[in-house]
Amino acid sequence: MSRILRIALAEDVPEGIDLGLPGPGKILIQNSGANNVVVGYDQTHVTNATAVSYYTIDAGLTLMFDIGPEIGFLAQNQLMWFSSPSGDSTLEIWVADGR
Repeated sequence: MSRILRIALAEDVPEGIDLGLPGPGKILIQNSGANNVVVGYDQTHVTNATAVSYYTIDAGLTLMFDIGPEIGFLAQNQLMWFSSPSGDSTLEIWVADGR
C-alpha cells in the first residue's frame, strides 16, 4: 500500500500526518515550500509557543528513510506532527510499501 500526500501547511498550524507503514519500505519527505518545517512526535513539540523537541526540515530539503521491522523505526505506529513556524509551506510525502 503506497501513498503520496501533498500537504499545504499554514503558518504555525500543526498538522498530524500518519506515516504508518506495516512492513518494509521507504518514506520520502520533501519540504517543497519556501519556509522551514518542523517535525515532532507531539503537537506541542511543533507549536511556536511550546516548541521544545523538534527536528527542522529546511526549505527545499528531501529526507529518505528506510522503514521496516529490522531496519529502523520512524513513528510507524503513531502520527508525526508538522508545522511551519515562519510562514506557509508545502510538504510532499511518499510512503512506499516494499511488499
